[in-house]
Amino acid sequence: MDKISCVLFDLGGVIVNWHNSWFIQEVSEEFQLDAEELSKEFEKNLADISTGRVVEKEFWHRIGKELESTKLMNSQESLLDKIFRKHVSLNNSMIELSRNLAKKGTTVGILSNTEHVTFSVVEDLLSLDHFKHKFLSYRIGHLKPEPEIYRHVIDSVPFQKEELFFIDDLKSNVESARAEGIDSVQYSDFDELEKECHLRKLL
Repeated sequence: MDKISCVLFDLGGVIVNWHNSWFIQEVSEEFQLDAEELSKEFEKNLADISTGRVVEKEFWHRIGKELESTKLMNSQESLLDKIFRKHVSLNNSMIELSRNLAKKGTTVGILSNTEHVTFSVVEDLLSLDHFKHKFLSYRIGHLKPEPEIYRHVIDSVPFQKEELFFIDDLKSNVESARAEGIDSVQYSDFDELEKECHLRKLL
């Protein structure tokens, strides 16, 4: 096994705990919308906001228009900020692991499907200074599991792809990263992840 020089962490489900279902539940209640229909439109438009093609105001305007909700179409507040900030929590074990790796001299970074608003909330809640690289879909214009996002990472870091180790909570993202030659594991349990780190002589 090659020496790992850089460990990349997903944000949602790894560094912080969050679920899109929070947005569906609260927006459906506040704007009196059918949760199933809202969920469908939310998912349909998620790629565009997560790749920076639209801003939040346009995101909700589109959904409101499709669901015939003038109130949502014309909403001026940041629903993403309000709801995400209310529910998000930190995965302190993973944050500590990332800091310990950085202290030991391993480069750490973030590779996340995210948009500007929720990422800004994470920055408010947690110092991300020890993460040397921040690969964010809304800046890159591609999403995991698209191969282009991993190729962007490989082209942007001063390491061979064999020196990278990626941690994500979704199997599809882990498999697509592996297909591009990046050693990757699916995160579900901290103790199991520690074993994977020991196997790679990171701890």
